[in-house]
Amino acid sequence: MRGFLQDLRHALRLLVKSPGFTLVAVLTLALGTGVNTTVFSLINGILLRPMPVAQPEQIVVLAARQEGSPGFQSFSYPDYQDIRSQTDAFSDILAYRVSLVGLSVDGKGEHCVISRVTGNYFTTLGIQPALGRFILPSEGQTPGADPIFVLGYAYWQKRFGGDKSVIGKQVDIDGHPVTIVGVAPKGFAGTYSFLNMDAYLPLSAVAGSRGSTPVEETWTHREERSLELRGRLKPGVKLKQAEASLQVVALRLAEQHPETDKGMRLNLFPERLARPTPDPDETVPKVSLAFTALAMLVLLVACFNIANILLVRATARQREMAIRAAIGAGWGRLLRQGITECLLLTLAGGMGGLLFGWWASRFLSTLPLGTDLPIEFDFQPDVRVYLFTAILVVVTAALVGVIPAFHLTKTDLNHVLREGGRGSSEGRQRHFLRSSLVMAQLAGSLLLLVVAGLFVRSLAKAEKLYLGFDPNHILNVALDIQEIGYQEPRGREFFRAVEERIRALPGVVSVAQAFSVPMGLISSQDGIIPDDQPLEPGQVPPAVFDNYVTPDYFETLRIPIKRGRTFNDSDNESAPKVAVINETMAKKFWPNRDAVGRRFKSKDNEQKWADTEVIGIVQDSKYKGIVEDPMPYLYKPLAQDYVPLRNIQVRTSVPPQSLELQVAATIHQLAPGLAVSMKTMEQDLQGINGYLFYRLGAQLSGAMGLLGLTLAVVGVYSVVSYAAAQRTHEIGIRMTLGAESRDVLKMVLTRSLMMIVAGVALGMILSFVGARALGSFLVGVSPSDPVTFGVVMVLLLSVALLACLIPAYRATRVDPLVALRYE
Repeated sequence: MRGFLQDLRHALRLLVKSPGFTLVAVLTLALGTGVNTTVFSLINGILLRPMPVAQPEQIVVLAARQEGSPGFQSFSYPDYQDIRSQTDAFSDILAYRVSLVGLSVDGKGEHCVISRVTGNYFTTLGIQPALGRFILPSEGQTPGADPIFVLGYAYWQKRFGGDKSVIGKQVDIDGHPVTIVGVAPKGFAGTYSFLNMDAYLPLSAVAGSRGSTPVEETWTHREERSLELRGRLKPGVKLKQAEASLQVVALRLAEQHPETDKGMRLNLFPERLARPTPDPDETVPKVSLAFTALAMLVLLVACFNIANILLVRATARQREMAIRAAIGAGWGRLLRQGITECLLLTLAGGMGGLLFGWWASRFLSTLPLGTDLPIEFDFQPDVRVYLFTAILVVVTAALVGVIPAFHLTKTDLNHVLREGGRGSSEGRQRHFLRSSLVMAQLAGSLLLLVVAGLFVRSLAKAEKLYLGFDPNHILNVALDIQEIGYQEPRGREFFRAVEERIRALPGVVSVAQAFSVPMGLISSQDGIIPDDQPLEPGQVPPAVFDNYVTPDYFETLRIPIKRGRTFNDSDNESAPKVAVINETMAKKFWPNRDAVGRRFKSKDNEQKWADTEVIGIVQDSKYKGIVEDPMPYLYKPLAQDYVPLRNIQVRTSVPPQSLELQVAATIHQLAPGLAVSMKTMEQDLQGINGYLFYRLGAQLSGAMGLLGLTLAVVGVYSVVSYAAAQRTHEIGIRMTLGAESRDVLKMVLTRSLMMIVAGVALGMILSFVGARALGSFLVGVSPSDPVTFGVVMVLLLSVALLACLIPAYRATRVDPLVALRYE
């Protein structure tokens, strides 16, 4: 211990005596560690942080897949009951459904995101209420009964100010009275990841059941699939065992109910790998792995940089080490001294990286998501992040320290003492080692820059994609008239009057109404049965996303009409059902035929199958995401299917923000207590389903690329500068014998250029291989995009050449007399 303390004090003195080196080294390591800490914090917040429930590792997600249906699907209540009762691998299985409702308290209404849950929801999760009580397992068993309400903790704080007297208070959900009985614990946000539930209602409650099958039918209709299932494994039961038992249940359901469950398979996922829902493509883990690899590459480049500088310092300190060895210091003591110095540097860098990661994670947690829904990402560091950073510090210390230590063991200290430390005596092996490190830095930096360039180019391409509609000069006004108790007759009159008044405002070009907006988080879909394609027994109707719109919708969003007509005022509740479809739907269901005039069955507001006629075909648009493949889509007239939650879309001839106050005032004249949310369409497109993640990916990869470039330049400059300094004596001799400045410049640059070209060539090879792994994350750009590779190669060569020229030029200005005396 005494020897270690001596080494520690000596290392501190050395670092204090070299403040420039210490600052550069600590900052370099802090940035490399900070990038990794930030990326790990993101992954931790999305995938690794456990749910705040009892034994979270036992919670699993159930998913159903049926032959002929792409992806996973939800469950019906009868299927849930059968699965729950027929498998013994689970302590219990809960069911829930997320709904958007209107909550009215003391005459003031607002949107509220709730989970409609089974009575065993809270007991299965094993959590305790912060206030009052939860929904009991004995409640929620009878359709229409138990109108009780549990508040989410965050919503209780926001809407009720943490008032404990809220227990027993009666509020209205979509015009139905319910009684608040409890508050969920702090930190528990529900079971739909990243969506912080405002409240919880029994699945049996009539309140909040808008737009879905009546509660009584949900209890018996096996084709009504709207529930998500979460189970708790019994202690000792493995995931594969539980999944095998579920397959037995699935086969039994397929045999007993072939009309709805034919070909059903059941899958299980650990809860943390199915956030927010199971993904057969595992997109989130793949993205996480890609950015982890990039972050590790940044750290590796940083380690090479510091190792190179330490190698230079070790070479400069050879005489000191030789003298210490001559007076009795063993190899072990000398190695320990070097490792102690590296450990101090990496500890300081790790602390700086942790601070950087904490700041970056906090910043990313507060990014605007372009939605009013209570979506929350918590990227704040926790124990796992601190442990990861500690491991990173140890690994970094080993990477940084091993190369100088290896160099020391290969040094002949007796030779150093005889030579007197003359710099020119340095061997080729040390030159090769330092040059190899610089080449590795350049190769890694080029790979980082290529990835950054591809993501930046991808973002630029995504922002220029034609979306199938014109988002400019559109104001989206979201409101839900049912949250203040307006039922259908009064609601229809309200929407008619508010549209007339907004249309009369100066600067308004056109006005339309729709249930959802493109790339929004709220959407709907229906199963359809084309007129000439009847379903076979057990076949699930193909699901098609849809929207409910008014006649001016296509004109307002400037969606081109390809065939037929769009809606008009005569397409009302008393007229036959009609629909407008997109080109992809026409090609999929009626290939090589004219889809106009064809008919299909779909469910109406009362969830009954109704014949619908196709009256028009419009151009494909983007509906769920910027880069989605063309998908079938249909539009229905709002006059035929009343929806209380709507977006009023206003096309303006002036900046849309300038009309926000007038539009809000117009709405409040008709409905004073109604909550109104307004955004421009361009703002909406910056959200989760829009450009947010592409912009975030471009920014993260861009920051890593610039950091890698900076580290490469520092590495090239330090090696070339040191090499030139070591040859000062030789340069003096050459200049005395008649060498000119250009000869010295050529001598210094020749080896440096060979090193740079070799590093860039290696980087190009690695980049061609590595970029292909990112192909699925790019938009409109090939992984081998020649523009990106060309620009990055020229940039790196130019900057590296400049880093060489500065010390090379300085070498030409050396005074020969001074150079000859140089040791």
